[in-house]
Amino acid sequence: MATQSTPPPASRDAIETMRRLRGIVGSAMDAIITINDAQRIVLFNPAAERMFGVPSERALGEPISSFIPDRYRAGHAEHIHRFIKTGVTNRQMGSLGAINGLRSDGDEFPIEASISQVEVAGERLATVILRDITERKAAEEALEESRLRIEGIVNSAMDALISVDEHQRIMVFNPAAERMFGVSAAEAVGAPIERFIPERHRAGHADHIRRFKEAGVTNRRMGALGAISGVRSNGQEFPLEASISHVEVGDATISTVILRDITEREANEEARLLLAREVDHRAKNALAVVQAVVSLTRAPTKEAFVTAVRGRISALGRAHSLLAQNRWQGGDLTQIIADETAPYLAPGQINIDAPPVVVAPDAVQPLSLLIHELATNAVKYGALSSNHGHVGVRVRILDDETLELCWRETGGPAVQAPTISGFGSTLVTQVIGRQLGGAIAIDWLPQGLQLTTTLPPTAYRRDFTPANGVAALGRTEDARVTSGQRILVVEDEMLIAIELCEALTSGGWNVIGPASTVAEAMSLIDQTADLDVAVLDVNLAGHPAYPVADRLRALRVPFVFCTGYEQVDPSNRFSDCPVVRKPVDIRLLSDALVRLRNAA
Repeated sequence: MATQSTPPPASRDAIETMRRLRGIVGSAMDAIITINDAQRIVLFNPAAERMFGVPSERALGEPISSFIPDRYRAGHAEHIHRFIKTGVTNRQMGSLGAINGLRSDGDEFPIEASISQVEVAGERLATVILRDITERKAAEEALEESRLRIEGIVNSAMDALISVDEHQRIMVFNPAAERMFGVSAAEAVGAPIERFIPERHRAGHADHIRRFKEAGVTNRRMGALGAISGVRSNGQEFPLEASISHVEVGDATISTVILRDITEREANEEARLLLAREVDHRAKNALAVVQAVVSLTRAPTKEAFVTAVRGRISALGRAHSLLAQNRWQGGDLTQIIADETAPYLAPGQINIDAPPVVVAPDAVQPLSLLIHELATNAVKYGALSSNHGHVGVRVRILDDETLELCWRETGGPAVQAPTISGFGSTLVTQVIGRQLGGAIAIDWLPQGLQLTTTLPPTAYRRDFTPANGVAALGRTEDARVTSGQRILVVEDEMLIAIELCEALTSGGWNVIGPASTVAEAMSLIDQTADLDVAVLDVNLAGHPAYPVADRLRALRVPFVFCTGYEQVDPSNRFSDCPVVRKPVDIRLLSDALVRLRNAA
């Protein structure tokens, strides 16, 4: 009976060792591929099967290049050949580094590879250990993308970002910080941040940083340094607004300060306050002038007093509008003369002969009142009280650069010098003479008044081109109102509305209103048949009156804007509509309304 032979102990050990090696290779998480001198596969472990999607039966005997993208095969073969021959690759001993593999479905993926070699029975074998680093590379790419994104945000930030370590040494200095302080990042990194703080503020700044590091609160409030000062590389100090934050990175604390240059903001704030003070000054000054006009006006009757005050305040308003159009830089003298004579003259009664002259800002108002007083006097007693009268206004710049204005009346009734000094005389002698430093000569000639005033060169300008003024409307040939014609008054300031309604009613108009809101105006339009004309304020309790204007235009009802705004309609949809500036001159408003009625 045959008996089974038992392997000798040495053979048993060899078999056990082989079993263990197969177990190790089979259970390895990394792919293990062994190739011979011909670079054909002789070992392909289960991890390699999973990695490349190929069973070992198909892989054995295949060239290892079949698992490498075609474009890398020549270089990879050179690496393997060099290693088998010398034990060194083109990279470093035993390392192929990060390369690309090719799965059975054609999908490329990144792998990390190392190589070793052994000689077995005279044959040199090379073993490659491969690790799929797809997830690691994706994480690294995501981390790099995040880093680039953060770096892009930091570099593109409009505010300066400066990060410092625990010793207040600069670690990050973005491009905005470079521009702000005039120092390159290469020069700033490693320097103490106090370099960019004025010396007198350094101790206080260090206290803020210390307090924030300990408690997350500065001397001001959490995360805020508030308004501080910085110093540029040229030594210039400038105002900053700052906030601070910190983060723990390992055992280190990194603080980041965000800085904003508020030089322009402070300048704008200062300009705003200056403008507010200037507006306050001008408003109070204008009210004081109005008060003086009312106080100084003399008239024999209440009606004459109201007419005189209204006319003078209207003259002040036109002067103010002209100054506003020219940003308070002055006013065209011809425009002043035309504006102030327009309510009184009939066509052909006045002739203005003047070169382009821009009078200084402080001369616009006095000259407007002067021309207004002359025109009013001419209507009451002089050349403009007669249809045959004529006024000539001539302006010259004399050889000594003195500005001369001559007002000459002819064709009116015989005139006599007044026996009582009124507002006009006070204006002529005090304002023109003393305020503007000019001289006045008045001749009460039988054929008409002649006034000549001379003003020093300081009263006018040659370095400024005025804006186009509002054209003087002038008086129409027939300024009569047919009794009963209907006019809609839209005005939210009740005192102005009452004055308008009374004046228009006295002029023969049948007043509808006043309406103080858009809704009220729309309701009156719906309720009133056959409206003839309308007068609209532009701003009604904070809302534009344009919807009312659109409705009137759709109904073919002409209208006049009555406003204090210099720009009535920013979109210029109503640029063809006449405008009468506040304070209102009733004669100018009536002329504009009659002109619209006649044209309708």
